[in-house]
Amino acid sequence: MIELPEAQTVARQIDADLRGKGIAAAQRGNSPHKFAFYTGSPEEYEATLVGRTICGAEAMGNHIVVAVEPGYVLALGCGGERILYHPDAQTLPKKHQLLLRFADDTYLTVSVQGWGAAQLVPREDLGARTYVDPGRVSPLGGAFTLEHYDGLFQDLEPKDSRSIKFFCISKPGIWGLGNGYLQDILYQAHVHPRRKAADLTPDERRALFDATVDVLRRATDLGGRDTERDLHNRPGGYRPALDRRMVGEPCPGCGTPIAKIQFQGGSCYFCPDCQPL
Repeated sequence: MIELPEAQTVARQIDADLRGKGIAAAQRGNSPHKFAFYTGSPEEYEATLVGRTICGAEAMGNHIVVAVEPGYVLALGCGGERILYHPDAQTLPKKHQLLLRFADDTYLTVSVQGWGAAQLVPREDLGARTYVDPGRVSPLGGAFTLEHYDGLFQDLEPKDSRSIKFFCISKPGIWGLGNGYLQDILYQAHVHPRRKAADLTPDERRALFDATVDVLRRATDLGGRDTERDLHNRPGGYRPALDRRMVGEPCPGCGTPIAKIQFQGGSCYFCPDCQPL
């Protein structure tokens, strides 16, 4: 699943490697996918994209927003996707949800795994799309301060039942953070995923803030997780502290076997001793 570090990595690579490439052909997928999110018909994608030029890319949360000039952007990501550059046609996937052929006969493909976006949007409409709103605060940016983070907790009533997991990845949510990196953040901060956000102490909130910034920055510097792929189909260099590979293995901190639970629509991994409920 693409989260902020993967989005940063792929956006940086598109910006460096695809900038200036003219689009000679465009296909809005050769394989129907129920959870591939589009904004128009195949004919509209082809008519709009052909003749335009890739003019850069940036990460906005867990989306990769690609400038397609004049006047448009492609919003990719937000789920499980393989976004790959191909120097020739030999490595093209059999199934894809978006294919761009450039004037130099190189390619970009987007293949959705689970769900994901390949949305073509007029640039002036980008700010109206909640998940790619450029006005939101990135946890990798200078505006993401402890004061800002504490402010997210101010609207919580004492009886608010939201778990810290839901609070961090759903509402209000940390921009670009998903269930994958949340495991390491909670582990580093010694907070159980079932804890109520309203019950956290100031010291626990500070620990979560520090862990959020540290984990996401380290993962971004390393090109994302080793279970994900970059634009050139290379795995990232960040090995999660907690994921499915660690279930039953000793906690690096205390030696207690790492546990797994199903909670709020996904798997959670934690140390029962380091992260008491």
